[in-house]
Amino acid sequence: MASAVFEGTSLVNMFVRGCWVNGIRRLIVSRRGDEEEFFEIRTEWSDRSVLYLHRSFADLGRLWQRLRDAFPEDRPELARGPLRQGLVAIKDAHDIETRLNEVEKLLKTIIGMPCKYSRSEVVLTFFERSPLDQVLKNDNVHKIQPSFQSPVKISEIMRSNGFCLANTETIVIDHSIPNGKDQHLGVDPAEHL
Repeated sequence: MASAVFEGTSLVNMFVRGCWVNGIRRLIVSRRGDEEEFFEIRTEWSDRSVLYLHRSFADLGRLWQRLRDAFPEDRPELARGPLRQGLVAIKDAHDIETRLNEVEKLLKTIIGMPCKYSRSEVVLTFFERSPLDQVLKNDNVHKIQPSFQSPVKISEIMRSNGFCLANTETIVIDHSIPNGKDQHLGVDPAEHL
């Protein structure tokens, strides 16, 4: 039931305290070049451990289906509840910002559900580290080839829990400035001063 992520801690005593959607990545998922969007999710567990996860819209749909399968007596209630509405809102969102907000709202709804659901094996295993998360954590991204990263907006920066602008650097590369390799041999370097 529990993966190596929890290092012997039973999932029975664990639950997700909070989660935040930090951004979105578009990754190539097949040899044919098929791409899929993955939401970058930061989760904080009851033992204060933090995991960074990547989940697709299809993963969210499978979570809803597995919850319905795991609780057949509550199937009608789950079918028309806020989870289904959240999935529809994510699918209907036309811009990245709205989609990120809807995913975060859906995940917070899931972890805020009664313990019967939010601490169920279905939900806890959804928030476990997947093989994809492990590959991205180990910086083996060259195996996956990210092909798109959404433009950074202030709202996305503020999503990063504990992010401090004072501790960051911005590197700007200006290709119009000669880097020494492009200098002509016939030009005296003193002329540029």
